Amino acid sequence: MSQSYSISLDLAHTAAERVGSHGLDASYFENLPHRVRGFRARLNLERGQGKHSYLALPHDQDALETVLRAAAPRMGHFDDLVVLGIGGSSLGLWALCRALSPLGGAGVCVHVVDNTDPLLFADIAGRISLKRTLFVAVSKSGSTLETVLALGFFAGKLRAAQLKLADHLMVVTDPEKGPLKKFADEHELEALSIPPGVGGRFSVLTAAGLLPAALAGLDIGTLMEGAERAERACRECALEQDWPARLGLVATDLCRDKGKRGLVFMPYSSRLAAVADWLVQLWDESLGKGRRLDQTAVEAGQTAIRAVGATDQHAQLQLFLEGPNDKFTLFARVERPEPDLPLGDFEWEAFDAGFVRGKTLSQVLNAQQRGTAQALAERQRPNATLSLPALSPRVLGELLLGLELATTYAGFAWAVDAYDQPAVELGKRISRRMLGG
Repeated sequence: MSQSYSISLDLAHTAAERVGSHGLDASYFENLPHRVRGFRARLNLERGQGKHSYLALPHDQDALETVLRAAAPRMGHFDDLVVLGIGGSSLGLWALCRALSPLGGAGVCVHVVDNTDPLLFADIAGRISLKRTLFVAVSKSGSTLETVLALGFFAGKLRAAQLKLADHLMVVTDPEKGPLKKFADEHELEALSIPPGVGGRFSVLTAAGLLPAALAGLDIGTLMEGAERAERACRECALEQDWPARLGLVATDLCRDKGKRGLVFMPYSSRLAAVADWLVQLWDESLGKGRRLDQTAVEAGQTAIRAVGATDQHAQLQLFLEGPNDKFTLFARVERPEPDLPLGDFEWEAFDAGFVRGKTLSQVLNAQQRGTAQALAERQRPNATLSLPALSPRVLGELLLGLELATTYAGFAWAVDAYDQPAVELGKRISRRMLGG
């Protein structure tokens, strides 16, 4: 029996019959399954050539067991976990922790040093007891300046307190090379690996995300089961159900053909807010390119914008409804959140809210999402909705790998390399020269 996704994508509000000239016509949707079939065939062919390495992660049981073995003896021996990392080395962890931390059982406080801001360093240093703190430094290259600065600062604190680095510091980096790997070997630190073929922004399901998540008490085994379901579904599911491929192609075509240069990701769930932050880096850094694969010039990319429902109905929605019609909004809705809370007896009518009597909070929240989607459509603003059956480790694993797949498919549609980031290095080189390097 073929594998299917538990998450579904509703594209009704991207159709021209709903949003007029800002939407896609019937012939587009008739042809979409054929395009999905072609790009899926390309994905499978290129995987056989050693590309798209992140798709092998859900099946790497040895890597998962390595993470669990590394985390197990440290559980219960520290109160604070401080992760030293930036970009893909921190955003993925935040996505995991903030979505699933209510389900974690380790009782540790997670901090992330993801900036060179001295106030951040001082704030975290003032909150922790070094004797009861474990640090995890994450950098694939091993030379990321922001991570190196954090490592140097907190290693200095540990040394000043005469605490052994190996008892309080772990690293996640390249398995064979780089300054961080060398530092770990010299100081006998436990080092876990990021596979060489997996880039930082695709590394949430490597030890970069999984090790600190496990140390925080999250159920990474079930998370990876969800990711495995998504990987199997991307090969086996019906073309009409392949939401990552359909999302990647529709978002790109709305950008190129309908001028929707922004992708608003607006989950109606506070616990998915950090997933929106993670997607911003994944989408923007992967697709914002000045050259196609054939080296011809292009201005590729679509700016991902974070929003959270219902909170940002009172912040950004006015702009989305009446401002420039240059955005495609992607909602995410959790159908059966746990726990859900009934609205009890209260003077609802006195506040002109009698319509909520007998409802649950999730019924109200999801009605707000549907209402916002309809309002956008009535203003000819294309939008789509991801429907998640629940917010569990398994569903989150499927969502994260699915969004990575959508990014890969968008890269296909733009004809760019979704795995490099050549322009990012320019600012780094200029800053280095300013500091005398």
